[in-house]
Amino acid sequence: MSQVPNVTIFLQPIAPPAALGLAGFAGSTWITSSYIANWWGNSESPTIFFPFVGIFGGLAQFIAGLYGFRARDTLVTVINTMWGSFWISIGILYAFVAAGAVAPHSVHTHFPELASWSIILSIFTWSSALAATARDVVLSACLFALAIGSTIACCLFAYNNAGNPEEGGVTRGIKAASYFWMFSALCAWWRVTVYLVEEAYGPGGRISRIFWIGRTKKERRAPMVIPGLGEPGVKRGVPKPMPV
Repeated sequence: MSQVPNVTIFLQPIAPPAALGLAGFAGSTWITSSYIANWWGNSESPTIFFPFVGIFGGLAQFIAGLYGFRARDTLVTVINTMWGSFWISIGILYAFVAAGAVAPHSVHTHFPELASWSIILSIFTWSSALAATARDVVLSACLFALAIGSTIACCLFAYNNAGNPEEGGVTRGIKAASYFWMFSALCAWWRVTVYLVEEAYGPGGRISRIFWIGRTKKERRAPMVIPGLGEPGVKRGVPKPMPV
């Protein structure tokens, strides 16, 4: 019990799960936010596009978040499982709407139930955005824009004038939130493209240098393999007192 145990750690290289997570996020967020901004579609559109949003933006992103555990990437795990769960939930909700089991509810009106979701999304997205400042400018901008848009939407859903949504400003305010979301989706697309191009041409390739992401000094100095930070199975176990 007093000896230091010999621990062998096997690392299995995998593709960055953040690439899939950000791709699913970018696709679902762009489709939904451009619809919310009234760029296209009608009241029936969500029942058509949310199956794709729920699968690619929800399920695929959620799976990417789970693989973040294997990649030992806490940021990827938290942000992708959270937003993946959100898009899966929205997809299920609109499936009920399409089936006639739940009445449709416009995001341009008072929506306290969705506000309760937005509180959790906003809080953890702000935390993730802060953590992303240690990585690169593009990922950080993606998450900060997402956090700002989510916070605006949360306030609108919670405090808008339920009797007169136009006076409450949700229609105008939700458009502002949707523009932040679309900017976040564009940043996510750019970051995914960096993953793809760097894998194809290498970080120092001529094409790779076109897709600037602004890696921080901390990220550039980070070792290829980072020691465990006290994960279960990696740290030394603490002996428990034997029963008398």
